[in-house]
Amino acid sequence: MNYALSATAAEVFTYIGFVILAIVALMVMIVIHELGHYLAGKWLGFKINEFAIGFGPPIFKHRAKSGELFTIRPIPVGGFCAFAGEDEDNPDPKAFNNQKPWKRLIVLFSGAFFNFLSSIFFITLFFSVYGQVLPTVTTTSDSAYFQEGDTILAIDGKQSNILMPEDVEAVFEKAGNTATFKVLRMGKTVTFTASKSYHAAFEDGDIIIKINSTALGENEYIDYSTNADKIEDYVTEKGTFVVQRGDSQVTVEATMHEGQWSYYGYGITRSMDIVRLPFFTALGRSFGFAFFVVFKILASLGGLITGKIALSTAGGTITVVKTIAESTMMSFSNFLYIIAIISANLAVMNLLPIPALDGARMVFTVIEWIRGKPLNRKVEGIIHTVGLILLLLLTVFLDIFHLVS
Repeated sequence: MNYALSATAAEVFTYIGFVILAIVALMVMIVIHELGHYLAGKWLGFKINEFAIGFGPPIFKHRAKSGELFTIRPIPVGGFCAFAGEDEDNPDPKAFNNQKPWKRLIVLFSGAFFNFLSSIFFITLFFSVYGQVLPTVTTTSDSAYFQEGDTILAIDGKQSNILMPEDVEAVFEKAGNTATFKVLRMGKTVTFTASKSYHAAFEDGDIIIKINSTALGENEYIDYSTNADKIEDYVTEKGTFVVQRGDSQVTVEATMHEGQWSYYGYGITRSMDIVRLPFFTALGRSFGFAFFVVFKILASLGGLITGKIALSTAGGTITVVKTIAESTMMSFSNFLYIIAIISANLAVMNLLPIPALDGARMVFTVIEWIRGKPLNRKVEGIIHTVGLILLLLLTVFLDIFHLVS
């Protein structure tokens, strides 16, 4: 009994430790965002009143010789860089709204840009230390181009990226009869052009367990080595076969061609493997992967708006912390990977034209630039305040929704 209680207590404290680490990680990403605003503002000559880490009453203060106040606050789920005259008129020429529109746009954009750069850093680190999930050639069938172990980096100049299960086939679906492949072979990048042709669909030892939608009974399995003719009892021209090949099951699309069951392709079988990349290869691919993640985030937002994606997939701050904590419990590599994804997520979210976010402030700045004069500052301030309140309510609702469901 005492042992069970102590084990449970240890598990609770361990989980609390992971939650604390997750909160720290989220704070680091927020600080990186605000640091982008701060550095851009300093570079362009803006007056900055305060740089704060966290929310709530300050528990630490330091005023620099330049007059800027640096504070640490107790609620570790946010932070801010407060510019003079950001939401009101201010006679100081260095005040935010007195600066030229192009300068303000740079400052507003820099927060998301720093999050994107941090995502590039984390992705590069992950790919070079742990590896990227990529298609790898398992076997070749009289192929003059591929070798076993080749990792497919790109097809026809399109980088191979895997984030969701549906991305696996998407890598190959647009490859035509002839395509240019970039592969990683023995640590070196090799580029070649390969053409599709007919290849034997089955191998000696294959056991066919399903043909089209018909699952064969255990006593009806077809051993291709000895009973290939039995296939014609089920299909004569083409079909989709589930095959037990060694220790794994593979799906084969086969067509009867010149008296043999064949498939039209590049003569390879592939698997998804985590492949460690050389540092500069990882760095180069990190940009393409980051933009790939950004596209996925925007597609998910579109799906939420149209109802194609369930609301349960979205979450607020608590859900983000929970996701990071659970990833950390699994492994440090998962922790690093989810941090890279969330960094890209923060970059995208902050550029959305939603009141209180940088994207909306950029829209107001562009309107002012076009009109030659600003909109009513008080009205703009009210819009951002209402937007912030609605965003906070939405994040609380999403977290409660997750907890209830």
